[in-house]
Amino acid sequence: MNARVAKEEIALLIPTTLASYAGRDFAAAEPPAPNALLRAISWLLDLPRRRAVIAELSALSDHELADIGLSRHDLPRVFDPAFAAQRSGHRSQTARSALSF
Repeated sequence: MNARVAKEEIALLIPTTLASYAGRDFAAAEPPAPNALLRAISWLLDLPRRRAVIAELSALSDHELADIGLSRHDLPRVFDPAFAAQRSGHRSQTARSALSF
């Protein structure tokens, strides 16, 4: 069964005025910080380099990735700062345990 909805009926369902957003206070909304805009532009400018690195890492075999301490499921998170912090914490912990005898 295929129920068709007329264009006029859909138009009635879609809010087209600001009155539909009456619960939201537009004056209280803060404009984005200039730093956020600069970070977004920087992220866009850095995108080709990140894609090239991901493509290069994807071309490595699983054994080669394991040699540098990565696995295939880690590749999308390589540029995530939280992932980098976790990896550096893991490396320093491993180095400490190797030095203590």
